[in-house]
Amino acid sequence: MHGTLNDRLFILALGTFAIGTEGFMIAGVLPMLAQDLHVSLPAAGQLVTAFSLAYAFGSPLLAMAAGRMSRRTLFLGSLLLFALANALCGMASHYGLLLSGRVLAAFGAALFVPAASAAAAGLVAPEHRGKALAVVIGGQTVALAAGVPLGTWIAHAFHWRTTFWMVGVLALIAAVLVRWRFPVMDAVAPVRLRDRIAPLARPVIWTTLLTTVCWGTGAFAVYTYIADVFGRLGATPGMISLVLLIWGVSSLIGSTLGGIAADRFGAVRTIPLTLAALLAALTSLSILAGRPPQQAPAIGIAAMVVWGVSAWAFNPAQQHRLIGLSGKAAGLVLSLNPSAIYLGSALGAAVGGLAVSYGHVAELGYIGGACELLALGAFAATRIRERRAAPAE
Repeated sequence: MHGTLNDRLFILALGTFAIGTEGFMIAGVLPMLAQDLHVSLPAAGQLVTAFSLAYAFGSPLLAMAAGRMSRRTLFLGSLLLFALANALCGMASHYGLLLSGRVLAAFGAALFVPAASAAAAGLVAPEHRGKALAVVIGGQTVALAAGVPLGTWIAHAFHWRTTFWMVGVLALIAAVLVRWRFPVMDAVAPVRLRDRIAPLARPVIWTTLLTTVCWGTGAFAVYTYIADVFGRLGATPGMISLVLLIWGVSSLIGSTLGGIAADRFGAVRTIPLTLAALLAALTSLSILAGRPPQQAPAIGIAAMVVWGVSAWAFNPAQQHRLIGLSGKAAGLVLSLNPSAIYLGSALGAAVGGLAVSYGHVAELGYIGGACELLALGAFAATRIRERRAAPAE
């Protein structure tokens, strides 16, 4: 019985691995994609904005629309939609079709990931729920360390379209396994949109989520154009794949350290430390633009290590904090955090695109650092509101 349950958890993890790979790998292929489709680099960057906005706003709406659907049907449908969307991206010969494929992929991802996390908890005994969630969510984390650099290498070795076909095949395999191995699971009672956004009426909650948005904006303003950033530092295509591998492994380490630090030292101490380290790492990438070409890539890789650890240490600490602030509404508040992350991703890609259009890619690190400074300001505002509310509670 336990083996069967583990099999099902890893099927869900395969789905989140495919989704995580598709969501992040585009940054590594952006320059070649832009050149092949005859669009500017900022225009190509808006493929990230479109995906992120569709996910951020589609997730709560699609969750309501599909609320009465059985979990197996939902998983099968969302994975097939995601596979189809990536097939469209792989066939795209013009920008409009690729943009449409990215939006459809975001809808499939927005349906699958939250439902997979909820189902993971229901597939095991209560005492094993933490491990089950770690397996399913871990699919996306492993995608950062393995899927993204592999996809970038494949794009440079073959073609950027090959990476979309690769992800589509992975999603299709996960869909077949869901149909073959998954039980029929009852639908979860849908939550009304008004109830989902009700926690935002508390200032301490929306300012905390604003911290997430600013964090995401700063990180993705730089990450979206990371291939061009390192290309201008003298990095070869192979080195860019290596940079993304190092960043991904660092993110795995960071997500683990963030949870440990939040438990040991508290989220209130961990969050500002991670934001300050991320600010320094992002800013250093712009400072490196003035360094000799032979020095810049090596120092840039060190900055990526700090970036990967600090950026992904923030997320578990932030979730820890949201749980502490929201009490009985923790489930609803945590469901808003992914939307805040993807909203930040959309804003980051858009802001980064404007910077590249009207300035220079070397300035992106400064812009990312400024956003992390805003995140620190939002965190400070939350702490002030929290202290003011404490006597009343």
